Formats: sequence, C-alpha cells, structure tokens
Amino acid sequence: MSARLAAAEVLSGLYDAIADHTQFDGLLSAMDDFLDADPSGFENGQADWKRMFRQHFSRAHSFLDADLSDDRETPIVHVDRQVVPAAVINRRYDVLASNQLFSDLTSEIGRSLGEVISTPADKRRLSQLFISNDEAAPALISLTLPSLATPIFVVASLTSLTDLPGQAGPFVTLKVAKATWNPDLVPLLETAYELTSAEIEVLEGMVELGAVAAVAEARGRSVRTVRTQLTNIFAKLGLASQTELALFLATLTQLMTKEKLPSDVGHSWSTDQSAEMQECQIEIGGNTLSYLKYGDPDGLPVLLIHSTTPPDMTPDFRRACKDSGLQIIACHKPGSGGSNERPSSLGPDELAADYKAVLELEGVRKAIVAGHCSGGLYALRFSQLFPDLCERVVPVDTGVPFRTRRELMALPKSVRRTFLTARYIPEILLVPHRIFASNFKRSSAGEARVVDYFFDDSPVDRELTRTDRTYYEITRRIIEYSFEDVDRLVADVCRWAGDWSDLLELPDGIECIFVHGSENHMFSIDRIEAFTAQNQSADLNTADGLGQLQIYQDPSAFIRAVKGL
Repeated sequence: MSARLAAAEVLSGLYDAIADHTQFDGLLSAMDDFLDADPSGFENGQADWKRMFRQHFSRAHSFLDADLSDDRETPIVHVDRQVVPAAVINRRYDVLASNQLFSDLTSEIGRSLGEVISTPADKRRLSQLFISNDEAAPALISLTLPSLATPIFVVASLTSLTDLPGQAGPFVTLKVAKATWNPDLVPLLETAYELTSAEIEVLEGMVELGAVAAVAEARGRSVRTVRTQLTNIFAKLGLASQTELALFLATLTQLMTKEKLPSDVGHSWSTDQSAEMQECQIEIGGNTLSYLKYGDPDGLPVLLIHSTTPPDMTPDFRRACKDSGLQIIACHKPGSGGSNERPSSLGPDELAADYKAVLELEGVRKAIVAGHCSGGLYALRFSQLFPDLCERVVPVDTGVPFRTRRELMALPKSVRRTFLTARYIPEILLVPHRIFASNFKRSSAGEARVVDYFFDDSPVDRELTRTDRTYYEITRRIIEYSFEDVDRLVADVCRWAGDWSDLLELPDGIECIFVHGSENHMFSIDRIEAFTAQNQSADLNTADGLGQLQIYQDPSAFIRAVKGL
C-alpha cells in the first residue's frame, strides 16, 4: 500500500471514530499500516500527508468541541448507568434500550410493554408524561409480568436523550421501584414527616425484615408496641396499609438513588483506613497545590512525582512504604485533588519550584526524588534545578529516551503509533485521546474497551486486567486520573516521546537508579541496561517477570532503589 493511500485510510478511520466513538480500532489499524508504508515520512516536514493530517484532524477537533457540548446520552448509555432495572421507551411503549436487570425481568414478553401495563390509569399517566414538558414530575405506574405473582411498581420520568433515526423523542425512562433502606432518607423523614428516631427504626426494620413480628423480635419490643408505632407512622405519612408503605418507600428510594458512573464500580482504596494518608495543601504564588503524605512519618523522605497517575497508589503500596521506613510525599498534578488547573504547557521546569516549596514546608532538607512513568522526567529535572535537595533520582517505568526514528519504529505498535505521532506531528494527537476519553466516560463497556487497549501490547499486564479485578481497578483509576485533563496528558506524552537525553546529565554526586519490569514492553529493558552500563552514576533495579504494573504488584524493586540497595 502506498503512503498516500495509507494516509487516506487513516482519515477514513478518523471519521468513522468521530461518527461512532466506539469504533476506534479502524483508526489505530490504519495508523499502523501507514507507519509501515512510510517509515521515514514522519521526519519529512514537507510531506503531503502531513498537511492533509493537520487539516482534517483540526476539523475533527473542532467537531468534537461542538459534539461534546451536547451532553445528551444515547438510550443504551443512559440505562447502562442505572443501578436498578431500567429501560427507555417511546410513546408506543416500545423498549428502545434496557439494562440487563430489566431484560431479565421482562424476558418473557416482546419488545413492547403495552400488554403488561397494568391498568388504563397507568397508561393515562404515561400518556400525560409524554405530552408534558421537560419539567414534568415522575409518574408511578405498575407492570403485570407473567412470571410474577404481583405487579411491580415503576417510576416513569421524561428523559432528554440523543435522537434516534426516525425518532426525535420524547423518551421516558422506566426504573423499577423496590423498597430498600437508604440512610439518606432519614433527614427527609425527620424534617418533612416529623418521624421520631424510634419510628424510623421501625420503618427500616419493615423494609429489611418485612413483618411486624420480626421487627419486634429484632428490636426487643412487643408486637403491640411495634404495631402502635406503625400506626403512628401511617398517620404521619398519610398511608393506610403496609402495601402503601412499601410503595411509598420504594418510590422515595428510587428517586434518591444515584446513577452509577463507570468509575463507581469497584473498590476505592483511597479511603482504606488500613493504610492511612494525610491530605495537604499549600498556596504557592497564587496557586493551590495538593499533595499526600503516607508511609512512616519519621522515615526516609521520598518525593514521589506523578504527572498523570494517581499519587495515592494502593493500600498495599502504602503499607510496604511504611513497613520499609519510607515517608512518601506525593503531589497531585494541576487540576486534580484540589490543585487548581494550570496550562498544560507548564511542565518539569515550572512545576519543580512547587515541589521545592512542598519539601521546604515539610522541613525536608534532602529527599529521594522518584518519578512514575512520565513523572520520571519531572524528577530528573528537579534534581538538575535543585541538586542540594536531592539525594538520588529514581525513575520508575520511565525508560530512557529515544534518540532516533528507528528506535521508535521498533516499539510495539500501540506505543509506536502514539510516540511517533507525539514527536513528529503532536498537533494531531489530541483528537484520538479525546475519542478514548469519550469512550471511557460514557459507559461501562467503553471503559472496559479503553482499559483493555491500555495494555494492547503488554501480554502480562493485559492478562492481569482481564482476570484480576484489583488490577483492572488500578488501570481504570490511572486512566480516569489522566483523562481529567486530556490536554495535560497529551503534553506529557509529547515530552516523554521527545529526546530528553539532556535530563540524564545529572549534577555530580547524584545517582540515578531506574526501576523497570523485565516484561515492560513499552520500554525495552535492554536499552536501559545499555545506558546504565555506560554511566557509572546510573543503575537498574529489575522487577523480574513483571510489566508496567510492577510497582503495584511488588513494590520491593522500588523500595530497594529508593534505599540505594
């Protein structure tokens, strides 16, 4: 395939991805074919395809700005975010999209819900909802399903969603209402209905146990006492029976249930009390900088710099640092964790002064300076600007710079297409990253797609994220954190893909110890070994059998490097 034809395929893949953000594989495959067809073209500043790429990617960037300004969702993305059985229907009661929970409930009926809407009154309420304006109150309806002995209650609400071919809306979302106890109900019940704490306990018991006798036994009260309290509850709420009470609570619970985002799935280790952290802030030149402290508060101070990954790491990592006598000071990137946003053009030179101010505030006269991934560039530059504050530098998974196009071409395809573009035509890199970010944020399926792509050419790490929920979560959080500011992410990738050999020229007396997994295919360990063999002040701590996730799997190589072992 000629380079020009291959370039046209790249543009075809670009517009396919713009039309449907989930279809980014064609763009990536076309970019690989293009690099194979014209391996030297990136270095030719006058290449015809470069002008063509700049023009089309610029248009795509403008289109994404306009496209993302419309925050309406597609029906499937909308129902995918619900934590209860949910579906989107049109005015004919056709199910346009449903989540798996709703599909399981209604598996015995067809596409239309018209035959299972329980009463004419339910249909009237739905019809009124469809012809009302966007601020119409939700309606309560019931569905009679063949598989269930009693009807199920559903909260129906008008929803603004992306138009479908041949259908411009309106659309109604149905959410199955089930009585579950939500602690957030307590303030409402206390203030709006003046329920006492004892009556609220009875309500909670009725939801969880379902019978007066069971509530009485659980609370150590007589059945008569519980019945009296229940009668008082009915009077205050304006209800006449336990059935009405169950429906009332189901409706309230449903309306107060928060939708889930992809990032809500899994465990948040930031709040894990088994590995404590202290969150801190400092004002520097009119800017707010947030940072974390964890590990041994009296231990060896380590300034840990992350440019795009979360600084809290994991509880296991934090415990390992504490047990090893390390005091970790880890800064958030601008725009995250309470730090104010700053231009993405501000990099290692500008942010080094922030790190210096943090060390001075903490009373640290000299620290080990470590950098994770592209954060290694920040750590190296800090040691050059402030050598008196630096004991040694520890770049983790940073690798060594690529000096030539040939070295970049030898990379695995997923890294090659990013780093070559970042070095030679960086202005087109923002568009695919924004497409990835859109995929990641829009749905659980999109999130999973991007997580899987993250280790496209790293079999060891990819297997971990596909089979172990812990490492899926770690990778998801890395991506989520980096996508908080796509412009900064791309700027750091461009810095990382450049020839930063000058950063390895360290002041006298400061050693550089690389930490790298032997199966990290993003940067060949052979190239790091070759560099350290030629530089007496450089060394390498290898994590055997591990890839890019090595610092999370086994922090021992990092700890050895920090301690100079």
